[in-house]
Amino acid sequence: MGAAASACFPEECCGLLIGHAAGGVIRLTRLVIATNVAPANARRRRFEIDPAALFAVQHSLRERGRERAHEAGGAERLVGYFHSHPFGPLRPSAADLSGMHEAGLVAVIAVPERRTGAVSFGAWLRLGEGAARRFRPLALAGAG
Repeated sequence: MGAAASACFPEECCGLLIGHAAGGVIRLTRLVIATNVAPANARRRRFEIDPAALFAVQHSLRERGRERAHEAGGAERLVGYFHSHPFGPLRPSAADLSGMHEAGLVAVIAVPERRTGAVSFGAWLRLGEGAARRFRPLALAGAG
């Protein structure tokens, strides 16, 4: 995610988060980088995941799910999305809230620091519907 955020600067990068969710813990197993297909003049402040990439991932997950349904941990699924905020802040924007329609999915945001090359990350869970739509911060844990 960090490499994608840095490579796409000054535009937002985006992609899909694949993994498992059980017992209040979401474990990422992989990510799929997608093309930001938002209008070119808007990509510095918003993203839109390429629908073809989303379709391909959903199809692949269905096929793999049939093959791995009985394995420990169950089948992988789409657990959320990631994108960058090239100029900050490290929190969801109003556009993020209005664009992420599915409650229960995770939004990870990466903010690249151009001077040092470091990338900061934050994660939020999308909750509620309609006027109650909101994000709740999540704790991030490293691989282990």
